[in-house]
Amino acid sequence: MATATAIPPYGRISDVIVNLQVQQPVPQIGFGNILFVTKTPAPDEKGQGGGVPNNATTSDGLLRSITDSKTGAVYKEYSNIDALSLDYGSSTHMYQKATTYFNQAAASDRVAVLSYPDGKFQDSLGAFWWQGWYFMVFVDGDPDDVALASNICEANLLKFLVTQAEKVEDFSAWEGNQYTIDLVQPLTEAMDAGFVGAIASKTVGSATYKFKEIAGITPQDYSSTDFTGITNHHAIAYVTVNGTPETSEGWTSNGEYIDNLQGDTWIKTMVQANVQTAFQKNDKIPYEKSGIDLLTGIVFNTLSTAWQQGIILTDDEKKTGDFNATASDRDAQSLADLSKRHYGGIQFWYHRSGAIHSATINGVVQSDTITANGGGSASSNNV
Repeated sequence: MATATAIPPYGRISDVIVNLQVQQPVPQIGFGNILFVTKTPAPDEKGQGGGVPNNATTSDGLLRSITDSKTGAVYKEYSNIDALSLDYGSSTHMYQKATTYFNQAAASDRVAVLSYPDGKFQDSLGAFWWQGWYFMVFVDGDPDDVALASNICEANLLKFLVTQAEKVEDFSAWEGNQYTIDLVQPLTEAMDAGFVGAIASKTVGSATYKFKEIAGITPQDYSSTDFTGITNHHAIAYVTVNGTPETSEGWTSNGEYIDNLQGDTWIKTMVQANVQTAFQKNDKIPYEKSGIDLLTGIVFNTLSTAWQQGIILTDDEKKTGDFNATASDRDAQSLADLSKRHYGGIQFWYHRSGAIHSATINGVVQSDTITANGGGSASSNNV
């Protein structure tokens, strides 16, 4: 298999740039929306057939249909499984995955489908990267394109690729990528789609991706050796614990937790959106203290919302979020920035909230039994 190279981030039209550097310790707007990716069927030897299915209409529940003039790729959004089934019948893998997604209690109100011509995946994805989806799932994915998608997500640090295979060795081409989620499950079930539908659309910051039940997915039995192998590769299995089905972990291929990264995505996206809205709704934001304070306040308030959602840690002493936003005044800006009406003096930081995924509990048993050493005993047990 060819090695997929790293891909530079995709550009977008915006007046606001948010740079976010992750410092490791030594309403909802579609952050759980899913994109199904499939190759456009090619015509047969006689030049007949092929192409993107085009039966569903807006009256059926087709929300959007956009064709990219450069690649011929088509992006569609469907509001329900009935609309999607008009383009992808009940015998297709697309239908199976979409059905599993919609059957989850926390599924979004739509699914997106990107149909791309063979050999044009990178440009096709770039054409629709800034649409309102955040988790990508392949339908019968080409291994080279899946590896390429993983590297694209890694370069852009914003959206996730969710992969599924029956053994961890199948993840080797992208192992260690931070924005790729690897699931181990038989391919007869669409755990990838169910995983996204069951968790991702919950309010960002309110849930982790461990301990979650996925409707319609069968828990698997693994030997201790095989389960350790899944864990060591930072993959996720669906198993039964204490009589209840659950996802075994909530991390990506490099061991970072999905809810941490999704929280980062929420903050970056909402800071950008809220500042952009301020530019659009104000006749003028003056290049002076009042304008700078306005923008800084928007950033601060966005971080405050992130704290209330559970993305940001609570400072126990201050009883508020462990974050801050600061700004330099007009005089500190360069002449070039002043000339271009660009302000780059706002900085912010925050401490991720995190979550408890395991616990050690120590107990003491007091006994009246006289043992051979001549006394009663008190033994300590870990639970």
